[in-house]
Amino acid sequence: MLLGVAFRYSGNSLIWYDEVAAVLLAWITFTGAALAGLRNAHLGFNGLLFGLPMTGRMVCFWLGEAIFLTTFAVTAWAGWAILDIFGNETMTTLRFVPRSFVQGILPVSAALLILGRLLTLPERRVEVRAGHDPEAAEIEYEIARAESELARANAGNS
Repeated sequence: MLLGVAFRYSGNSLIWYDEVAAVLLAWITFTGAALAGLRNAHLGFNGLLFGLPMTGRMVCFWLGEAIFLTTFAVTAWAGWAILDIFGNETMTTLRFVPRSFVQGILPVSAALLILGRLLTLPERRVEVRAGHDPEAAEIEYEIARAESELARANAGNS
């Protein structure tokens, strides 16, 4: 970003900057989604899930897992299949970068999301069975941390 701004300010804009920035944004977003999946940090319906009795909770857990894995398996397959459509196309401004590399983030991130989901499945299943809501635990931790910082700040002011 700074490089692009500096070149534009100097009157010598980089012709490839806008296209590369858009591609990098997509790559960062999709890989970030995969990392969030590995950390179980995506939005969910934990209030609903953990409000159910054990049987309903486990049915919803497994149903959610099946929907998630199916959705991203189809996304990975479709993302891989679409790469053939691009053939030998390249980026408009950087002719040495194949379009299939640019669009390759879709099947890669879908596969990473599936892998992350499967790797965390045993831990998440145990938490759901035990009734431990990770969002509630995170909220409690952040409240305790904020109260501790406030107490330190008040102690420093007195």
